[in-house]
Formats: sequence, structure tokens, C-alpha cells
Amino acid sequence: MSILDSLPARPLSEAELAALNRADAVELAIAVDEGGPTEALLLATESWVKALVFDADGEGWRTAETASLDETERYEALKRCEEAVASLRSA
Repeated sequence: MSILDSLPARPLSEAELAALNRADAVELAIAVDEGGPTEALLLATESWVKALVFDADGEGWRTAETASLDETERYEALKRCEEAVASLRSA
């Protein structure tokens, strides 16, 4: 089961985001949204960072960007993923 498959078919509550941060599968879960339900988040493990975005038109959660930490520092990967979310939302 992938991380995407484990997410509910709706935006995440603050409690669900906090639970992701406690999960063994990820090292870091950060909401891109300010306040309210989380419709975009960054997830990081020891090997990658992913930007996930909730599509309210029925597709559920999808990956907007994945950055491998084999070739990129975590800070740069987080920044790249956050920029991918912003770009997707402005399109």
C-alpha cells in the first residue's frame, strides 16, 4: 500500500496531519495550506520528498512532484516540491 492509498478521500484535518508526522513511514509531513483542512502537503522520508495535492474534482490525492534525496538536499527538495504546488494551483 502506498502513502497515497492510505490518505482519506478528502482534505486532511490537523489531527490527521499530526498523525502522519508520528507515522513510521514518513519523517516529516508539512501542510502547504494556511489554516483549515490540508489540501496540499509535503511528505519526506530519508530518500525522497513528495508534494501531494488533493483534487476535489474526484481524483483524490495525487503527486505533484517527487524529489529524490540521492541527488538533492532535503531543503532544496522541499522548496522544489512547494514550488510545484504553487505552480499547479496558479495554472
